[in-house]
Parts: sequence; C-alpha cells; structure tokens
Amino acid sequence: MLRAIRPDDRDLFFAMRRSAFREVAEAAFGPWDDVKQRASADRDVAELPFEIIERDGTPVGYQLVERHADHWFLDEIALADGERGRGAGTELVHAIMAAAREAGMPLRLSVLDVNPAQRLYARLGFRITRVEPPRIKMEWP
Repeated sequence: MLRAIRPDDRDLFFAMRRSAFREVAEAAFGPWDDVKQRASADRDVAELPFEIIERDGTPVGYQLVERHADHWFLDEIALADGERGRGAGTELVHAIMAAAREAGMPLRLSVLDVNPAQRLYARLGFRITRVEPPRIKMEWP
C-alpha cells in the first residue's frame, strides 16, 4: 500500500535514505555528511510528493515518481534493510511500469553509475539513453 509522506515521517525517511544510499553516494561523491544529508532529506519531505510504502501498516520503503505531461520519472525508490534482496524492489518497479503503461507514458530514471540497481533496471527492459557521469539516464519502454 502507498500513502503520501507526512512531516512525522522525517526520521523514518532519513533513516531509510541513509541505509539505502549512503554506500553508493560515498562511492560517487565521497564521505557522507549526516548534517547536510539530513537538511536535504527534510527539504525533500517538505517539497516533493514522496510516498511511503507500507505492508500490513508498517513502513517498508518509499518512492518518488514524478508525473510530467510527456513522461513519468522514477526519481527515487528505497527499501528498509530487511526488505532488500527479496524481490520487493522488482515488484515495486513493475507496479510503477504497469501504471506508466496504463497512462501511456514512458518511464525515465537516472541512476548513479556506481549503483548496482542499474542492473535491475536493465533486466526490466530500461535502455540507456544518455551517460552523463556520474549518472546513467535510462528509459522504458
């Protein structure tokens, strides 16, 4: 189940973002700064339409899909530690792909070149449209 993010989700959101992206961010950009990253996360919660992913009422991740007039953009998706590596990410991306298909929209994303998730996206049929180090731009279908 998806629900809109709320201001009281800030701590949960930051903890999931740190856990999911710290290693990849450090590989691409250098040491993680909790103070700067927390400020960025708080700003994102206030300004962007993130959705919390829940299973049986318990938050297990979050996603941000921006819906533009000519495409959808999968901006960010993260799962809690215990949810990774069990197919939940694939399931979530499949659901986003199905919704984009139903809306008649191509689905785009940008992934860091050091992020292993790019293999998942390629396996699901996303194709590389541009490489702008340190990012790889992809689109489906």
